[in-house]
Formats: sequence, structure tokens, C-alpha cells
Amino acid sequence: MTLLAKLATFRALFFDDGFSGREQARQRHFCTSGFQTQSTTSIQMEVNMGAHELDKQGLSRRNMLAASAAMLAGGAAAGIAATTATALAGPEMPEGAPPLPWKWVTLDPLEAGQRAYRFYLEKDGCGTASYLSLLSLLKEKVGYPWTTLPDMMMSHAAAGYAGHGTLCGALGGAACIINLVAYDPKDPAFRQIIDRLFYWYAEQDFPSNRFDDISEFPNQVKAKAMSPLCHTSVSKWAMTAGAKISSEEKKARCAKVAGEVVYMVTQAFNEYFAGTWVPPVWKPSEEIEHCVKCHGPDDASHSRPSKFNQQGHMECLMCHDDHMA
Repeated sequence: MTLLAKLATFRALFFDDGFSGREQARQRHFCTSGFQTQSTTSIQMEVNMGAHELDKQGLSRRNMLAASAAMLAGGAAAGIAATTATALAGPEMPEGAPPLPWKWVTLDPLEAGQRAYRFYLEKDGCGTASYLSLLSLLKEKVGYPWTTLPDMMMSHAAAGYAGHGTLCGALGGAACIINLVAYDPKDPAFRQIIDRLFYWYAEQDFPSNRFDDISEFPNQVKAKAMSPLCHTSVSKWAMTAGAKISSEEKKARCAKVAGEVVYMVTQAFNEYFAGTWVPPVWKPSEEIEHCVKCHGPDDASHSRPSKFNQQGHMECLMCHDDHMA
């Protein structure tokens, strides 16, 4: 029973007309039974017995007042304790996640990249490395809503998504964060950032030397990734370096790749929110310029009619013969 309800009972017992020993017995029954509900018949029996007992004992109005006051004081104390406990627990976290985009703060690209390097080796590969390095920093520096995301959400992206060798997991994990930070249905910038990241990756000679100071394998052999695919990126490097895919050298190489991806994403977002980022324009390599004249690529959202019948910014000659040669 609430404190207000107890006060109402107190008033009815001792200040309303028609007070009787029978009503005292009825209220005494409710106090001693913990305010539990019983049937009308059983309550009536208790009231009758209580009235007889009161007459026999000669319980005074003053005694009942003292007992009821103690009951009310106890209820008030309990209410105060409950309110205090609620206050000490702190404000409740908002339910669910807010709409996109989510807040970004300026981060140190090198710190983020080094964290990605370590997470590749300590956690679960490239997808977790890129995603969790950025997520963990945003959890620390922004808090909610980043704290609602699980740490291992991109674990499946390792080795080109579950070992399938498709998209490099470092790109997939980073793209997830890019979408959360920059999504805007009226502004294509978030797609442009991802697109530019992917063809930047394809053009790179990996690994860079940026993380050599924390690596057991500095000055590694470099090889051009050629595409955003794990299969081509890793296989071309392994053949060039004469290394096994299962070797520690390969793991160090991919950890550096994850670090470099995160470094570039962090740098791009710092520029984007500072208002200095310029949307890039894709330019095909010299080897495929003549391909693109006839075959595209189309715009990613297919928002207008087009004669082109292919989609993408990857190098054509990795998969196709040059029929114009």
C-alpha cells in the first residue's frame, strides 16, 4: 500500500464519525496480514473475532493511534529509502538507438591505426581490427550511442568474410562505421567516402612502413593490392614475398593493412567534419580507360537510365580479356 493510502486509512480510523471497535479490528487485520486480499467472508469473520478481542483486552484509542503512527512512519521511511536508491542508481540509459548519423569526434589517426594493428593479432582478424579500433575509441570519447554496439559484430568479416576471400574485412569493418557516422539519404558523401577508400586500397602497395615500430616484421616486401578483394590482395603479396598464407609474416602484413585502412578513414573523417574534405572523382587506370568508354561504370544507385551493363570501379583486366587489344 502506498503512503497516501496508509494516511487515508489513518484518517478514516481516528477522525471520521462512526469509529467502532469492529472497524478497529478490521483495520488491524489489514495491518498484520501485510495488506493481502482475502475473501469477503473470511474478512468478516476476522473482523468479528477482532472486535471481541478488542472488547476483552480494552485496547484504547491512544494505543491504536501510537501503533498506526509507527506504521505510517515506517512506510514513509521505506518510501524515502526507495527514492534514495533510485537516485543513486543514476539516470536510465535511453532505450534503443537514435537515428543516423551518429556523433564523431576528432581522433588521432595513428592511435586508431595502431589499435587496429594490435586488434588484428589479439582479437579476430581484419574485420574486428578495423571496426573495433574505431568503435572502442568512439565509446571512450563519445559514449552513447556507440556503447550500444557489440565489440565482435564484425568478426565474421575475417579473411574476406568467413574465409571466402571476397571483400577485405578491414574495408568491411571500416565501411560499417562510415555508414553510422555519415549516413544521409540526401547526401551521397558517405558512399563517396567508402568508394574512395576501396579504390585507394586497390592502388596501394601493401604493407606500408607506418606501423613497423610496433611490428616484429619491419620493412616487409610490398605488393599492389589490385582490388578490394582479400583473395587478390593477399595472394599477390604472398607470391611476391614468397610467404605462406599461414605464416606470421602474413599476419603481420594484414595487421598493417588493417592499421593503414583505419588510419585513412580517421584522417578522412577528421577532414570531413572540419569542412576540408573534397569528394573524390574516380579515374580509371590507363589500362582500362578504353573499357570504361563503352562499359561504364554506371552510378551506384542506378538513378538514371544508362547504356552501361556493368557495375563497379575495379580493374577490368583481372577478370576479363582485353577484346580491343
